[in-house]
Amino acid sequence: MNTAQRQPSHRRTAVAAAFAAAALAALPPSAQARNVRLMESVPDTVRITRVHDILGNLEMRFGGDSGRGATVVRRDVVVKGVGTTKLDDVGEDDRVRPRDHELCARAFEDAVTQLAFAARGVRATAIVGVISNYEGSVFDDPDHFECHVGALKAAVTLRAQLATMPTPPSAVPVISPPPAPIPIAPAPDYAPPPPAPTFQPLPPAPAPAPN
Repeated sequence: MNTAQRQPSHRRTAVAAAFAAAALAALPPSAQARNVRLMESVPDTVRITRVHDILGNLEMRFGGDSGRGATVVRRDVVVKGVGTTKLDDVGEDDRVRPRDHELCARAFEDAVTQLAFAARGVRATAIVGVISNYEGSVFDDPDHFECHVGALKAAVTLRAQLATMPTPPSAVPVISPPPAPIPIAPAPDYAPPPPAPTFQPLPPAPAPAPN
């Protein structure tokens, strides 16, 4: 009796699984797995993220040749930053999915945070020779990094050398520290009176002639 009662339940489970498999197979490949490769600008991404605050007094230089002259204290540090649709410090999904560039910026900031943490752990003063290293594939560019975006998150993999660099080399762009603001002189408390007008008043109009 018990076996006869369980058979309908097994049949219903099998039918449901078949329908689920058919629905998944009907989805296009782009909906099942999305992996878009983007080349993002380093300066533009730094401007819209908290990278300056994260690095503090650490220097960060992109490009494989940017580490020349540095004393490397830890080699080939690889980090993977992830940017998701979760709101900062809240844990809830964004109401509208962020654009791919925004997800890449979040992933870049996460990767820089990990590199900064590692650099401070070995008392390095600079993060140099930074290149993209997604799944072991090297992309070496001093002005761009590689980002891969899926449906709900983005990934940025960076490889860097942690070093001490007391004298930064010339002609290599530095991400941090940010430039010091230009001081603005305060306005004077007393404003001098405006100069006297230089124009001459017009002569009075002549009287009308008698009739």
